Amino acid sequence: MKNNVGGNIARERHNQNMTQEQLAELSDLTINYLSKIERSFTKKISANTLSKISKALGVTMDSLMDGDDIKSTEKFGPNLRQLTKFLNDLEPEQGEQLSKRLLEVIKLSQKTNK
Repeated sequence: MKNNVGGNIARERHNQNMTQEQLAELSDLTINYLSKIERSFTKKISANTLSKISKALGVTMDSLMDGDDIKSTEKFGPNLRQLTKFLNDLEPEQGEQLSKRLLEVIKLSQKTNK
């Protein structure tokens, strides 16, 4: 399984407790296509596709191809990466408004937990 890129992707996705739906959304791929990659029904994966997947997982492309030691490029988990992508995709004004509200919720949560 070491050189099985699809298997390496699936294994890393599972290690991060990420669903196929989350990975598909973060990598701008369809769930169907991602599933085919993971099950090795798609033998050839373009560098662009592998790059999207590696960025979404926060690991290097080499790690996904090699499979020995998956090397993280991110310090954030999949949920935070998904939230960041969502905020980045908004219009700047919308992103600022939503970010402000999220920060208010976080601050309230911190006060409640003290």
